[in-house]
Amino acid sequence: MSKTKLKTVVFMGSARNQKAYWGGNERTGTRVLKYVVKALKERKSLMNVQHEVVVYDPVELKLPVLSMPHFFYKAGESPKELDEMAANIKAADCYVVVSPEYNHSVPPALSNTMGYFGGSNYAYKPSAIVSYSVGPWGGMRGAMALRPFLSELGCLPVSRIVGIPDANSTFDDNGVAKDPNHWDKFMGGLLNQLEWMAIAMKDMRENKLDPSKVKL
Repeated sequence: MSKTKLKTVVFMGSARNQKAYWGGNERTGTRVLKYVVKALKERKSLMNVQHEVVVYDPVELKLPVLSMPHFFYKAGESPKELDEMAANIKAADCYVVVSPEYNHSVPPALSNTMGYFGGSNYAYKPSAIVSYSVGPWGGMRGAMALRPFLSELGCLPVSRIVGIPDANSTFDDNGVAKDPNHWDKFMGGLLNQLEWMAIAMKDMRENKLDPSKVKL
C-alpha cells in the first residue's frame, strides 16, 4: 500500500536568537523545533502517511515588520522569497506551529510571518500546536491565543495540544527527548488527529468540492 503524502509546513514562533545578560540558551525553541521536525520526517503513522516538511523559521527568514503583505503586490512584482513561501503555504495540506508565549500571547514574529499571506492560502486545512516554555506551564497561554488566530486564518487547530514545560531539560541540543516514550506518545496523539483531518480535507478539496472555487 502506497503512503499518503502530506505537504506539511512547520512555523517556528520565536525569533529570539540572543542570550540574555543573565545567561541561558540563545533560543530554547530550537531543540523543540528539531524534535518536531524529526518526529514528522520519521513518522510511522496509523494512516500510512509520509510528511513532506518545509520549515519557516523567523531567525532564518528575517522578514521585516509587515507593512505590505504578499497579496498587495501586482503579479510578477512581489519579492521572489515571498512568492516561494506563498506557493508552499498554498500547496500545504496541514500546518504545525511550534511556539512559546510572549507576554502570555502569540509571539509577534509568528503573527508577522503568517500575516504576510492571506487566509485563502491557509483555508480548509488543519493545524496543530506545539507550545513550550522554560518554566512549568508549557506555553499554554500562548497556545490558547493561537487557537483563534489559526482559526481565523482558516487552518483549524485540532483539539490536542502538545505543551512542553521546562524545555531545556526535556530535550538536548539536538532535539532528543530525555524521556522519548513519554513525548512520542503525546506527539503521536497530536499527529493522529492532524493526519486524520488533513487526509479528509485533502480528499474534499481535490476529489469532491473545493470551497475556495465555489462562487456564492
